[in-house]
Amino acid sequence: MCFENYLNQIQTIPYLIASVLLITSIVFYFSEILNTDEVLFIKTNIMFWVSVGYLLYLAGNIPVRVVRNYLYELVDLKYILEISSVLSIVMNICFIFGFIWGEKDKQY
Repeated sequence: MCFENYLNQIQTIPYLIASVLLITSIVFYFSEILNTDEVLFIKTNIMFWVSVGYLLYLAGNIPVRVVRNYLYELVDLKYILEISSVLSIVMNICFIFGFIWGEKDKQY
């Protein structure tokens, strides 16, 4: 479990550690948004949409990555790849919403 052959397997443990740290950072960002006194319009906040996209992607992709690397005998990989594709699409849709609805900096 601690040693992986990086030529034959995908790098799961570093990915899981990074994903958990990123999810923790996103949760801290959301808690900071909730604890501020200022009014925040989430529809126009690009950082909110990027955070939501990453959170949805990582929360769904962590189990997919574990199943794909360690439990691949139990499930059909076709469904795993479909789930991964849907998660990527959802993340990119959140990014698109953020860039379309986000406030643009006015440069004069």
